[in-house]
Amino acid sequence: MTRLVVSVFVESIADLDAVATRAWLVGADAIELRIDSFDGDPGEIASFLQRHPDRAWVVTCRGEAEGGEFSGDTADRVARLIAATRETAACVDFEYADFQRSDNIRQKVALAATDKGGDVRLILSAHYFDGVPDNLGAIHREIRAAREGAIAKVAYKANNIVDTFSALDLMREQGADSISIAMGEPGMWTRVLSKKLGAFATYASLGSETETAPGQVSVSELVNVFRWSKIKPDTKVFGVVGDPVGHSLSPKLFNYWFECAGIDAVYVPLRVGARDDGLARFLNECTKRPWLDLGGLSVTIPHKEVAFSFVGGDADSLSRSLGSVNTLTFRDGEVKGYNTDCNAAINSLIGALGGDAKALAGASVDVLGAGGVARAILHGLIEHGCKVTLYGRDEEKVRTLADEFGCSPSPWDDRSARKGDILVNTTPIGMWPIVDDSPMPAELLAGCRLVFDLIYRPAETRLLREAALMGCKTLNGLDMFIRQAATQFELWFEKSPEISGGLALLQSHLNAETHS
Repeated sequence: MTRLVVSVFVESIADLDAVATRAWLVGADAIELRIDSFDGDPGEIASFLQRHPDRAWVVTCRGEAEGGEFSGDTADRVARLIAATRETAACVDFEYADFQRSDNIRQKVALAATDKGGDVRLILSAHYFDGVPDNLGAIHREIRAAREGAIAKVAYKANNIVDTFSALDLMREQGADSISIAMGEPGMWTRVLSKKLGAFATYASLGSETETAPGQVSVSELVNVFRWSKIKPDTKVFGVVGDPVGHSLSPKLFNYWFECAGIDAVYVPLRVGARDDGLARFLNECTKRPWLDLGGLSVTIPHKEVAFSFVGGDADSLSRSLGSVNTLTFRDGEVKGYNTDCNAAINSLIGALGGDAKALAGASVDVLGAGGVARAILHGLIEHGCKVTLYGRDEEKVRTLADEFGCSPSPWDDRSARKGDILVNTTPIGMWPIVDDSPMPAELLAGCRLVFDLIYRPAETRLLREAALMGCKTLNGLDMFIRQAATQFELWFEKSPEISGGLALLQSHLNAETHS
């Protein structure tokens, strides 16, 4: 069983009881007490743990060299650990490098981490903050050999998502003997998939503001969004690839749909950078590992055109027309690509105009941005007989795209000349967390019949807020988002998701976020 360990900093006994109670209520299997900066007698911690023998505890005093806050020497740190765990069943986490320094340290740590029955309760850990070490497997084997029965824990900084495969490989190979963590946002999925791969434990924070290591997920997210209790060795893996992906509500939506449909799957955010063929390298690594059980991916900024290139002839006809893919399916060793953006955007736009597709015929539309989603929008607008002007910062890209779809190109700085009765923003300007930006000055919105901002987080961008004040009808990206996601679900599972419940879930989340 992979243990869900909530890691908390302990500065005083006064707040420990409340913090521990919160962690248990949310669903923690164990609590790691970080006593690096504990301001008191460590024996008080032992007394507290003795009063809660029915709970599982890990006690750690992390030195500064290993990313912790304790500034004393190794002997002081060992003494704190011994005092904090005396006559308790707590597990001790100690740095492997310090464990190897002398027989005296090894003996003292072993004394603190061995109970009266002789069972070892020791985690030996190594941290690498510059990136993944080349010899990760050898390091793990060396740590395991240092103390019989000890768990080997290796944590390293993932500079990109390709770095995270080393952690996944190690967990699969070593299973219950290992804790392998790729730190940082790219490594987030290693924390979620640790249960699928049978690792000894994964670590979570108590809340989004209390993480004790880079990229830690909150215990509430693991339990309630990623459905930790449902993850098994054969759980299928889905996700969204992009940069950024921190804003995405796709994990919340798809994991909810999986729960409603009784599907054994988990959907994770995957921050894949664009540099150094990031998406292609990531997909190649995935296809080498059929044991990941990758079922499908949503593709977002900036990867839609690269995803199309990756699948080549295995893209559907609409994707080939667009040169853009936002959905990948992995089935029987084949990767295929689809585009669900185009129809979702146009149907959302038609709905906002009263539900009659004829309302688009002959409409004058200004489109901001020339990326992958803009291609999808342009295709649909031109098909419906719209007269489109395309604005973008990269003038060469704008001209090329405009020529391809038969619309008018215009430099970004000429937006003041726009005359369309519909404005569509396909750029990320105004998207969370930089919510005070707008791609269009408010005074230029006068006369717009409809302003359609494809951003859905926040629910009301500055662009939409100012458009409403100018008397324009407004539409955010949530309806389009739900439509394109529902089509992705149908491509993956050949059945429809629970759309109304998913929409209500996201609306509730966005409303709470707006008023928080």
